Amino acid sequence: MKKREMKIIIHKFLNHTATEEEIGLLTDWAKENRSAFRKEVELHHFITGATEKERAEHLKKELLANFDQVNMVKRRRGKNGLLKYAAVFVGLITFGVYSYFILIDSKTAIPTQEVTITLEDGSTRETLNEETSGIVSKSSTYIVEQEGTRISYKKVASDQNSGGPLIYNTLEVPYGKKFQLELSDGTEVYLNSGSSLTYPVVFNERGPRNVVLRGEAYFTVTSDSLRPFSVSTGFLDANVLGTEFNVSNYADDNHVKIVLVEGSLSVDQNNVTDGQALLLKPNQLASYSDSDKKLVVENIDVSSYIAWKEGVLLFKNEDFHNITKKLERHFDIEIEINDLGVGKERYTGRFKTETIEEVLRAFQRIKDFDYTVNEKKITINPKK
Repeated sequence: MKKREMKIIIHKFLNHTATEEEIGLLTDWAKENRSAFRKEVELHHFITGATEKERAEHLKKELLANFDQVNMVKRRRGKNGLLKYAAVFVGLITFGVYSYFILIDSKTAIPTQEVTITLEDGSTRETLNEETSGIVSKSSTYIVEQEGTRISYKKVASDQNSGGPLIYNTLEVPYGKKFQLELSDGTEVYLNSGSSLTYPVVFNERGPRNVVLRGEAYFTVTSDSLRPFSVSTGFLDANVLGTEFNVSNYADDNHVKIVLVEGSLSVDQNNVTDGQALLLKPNQLASYSDSDKKLVVENIDVSSYIAWKEGVLLFKNEDFHNITKKLERHFDIEIEINDLGVGKERYTGRFKTETIEEVLRAFQRIKDFDYTVNEKKITINPKK
């Protein structure tokens, strides 16, 4: 089943309109993605605004228990059991399914055409190109406007109470492009190539402000002591009141990295129930690897981590494998390395207006290699 069709079924399930057959399809789909489901449960309290960790942990356990229960119910009672399960589970799954299919999306490729907005029902209605200006969409509570590569959400009514359901959009930026987003609270977000952000179109007047990031983004958060701001990546969560920081969470990278530029920032491992948050200072990096489950904090020069925001590719003693990932996103190309020596070589350089071939020729001066270009694929070969 296509991703978009499953999103529609999920939306119908949450609104109590799914058919018996659709509930069965959703159950089978969730069963096959059990591992992803377990990981996404760790995000649900950020989406729903639950702030008390004890309450969040209780909800997680209930979600998992009910998820396990559906398999037993299905085996014993067939379709009628599914309907009974749906009635019991719908209240709980509301906390988790929305963020669940965000994680499923993170395993799929970023679109390679234009910047898009996916609405809360799973449909993609807007394609945002650099020439677009004016009103993108509006409702009785908000208006969305665009000017070139920047889009802003403005609240126009005050009917969002502290406990009301939030409406989410997802902004996706393909390889080769960057985009700016102003959230309804005034927070500025710069999204790097190959990234997406899921966020409420309007935040509640009280309670936390929560967003989910896939890829890389630079945040300038509007201070509000009554509404703490958090960014969830799946493994690390950044919790702030008002600050500037960069988060990198690409699926093909080995680490999640959070860099603090200004202010203060606490970082949590959301797969550790009894772990303590680490408080970052400006010019510090928090790095987490899922392979070794370790969170490391170190002092760094932030310039190489945030230069992308100004359209600059800045590498400081980076190995070529990591460099090529950034080049692929920046230029929207594929790079294959057939030269192990070049792959391990470390480079330093700064580029802004150069083409991809000009960048490669600069690297050739340090360690010579051959390369071929075939449409949107570059192959790096040993020097003959």
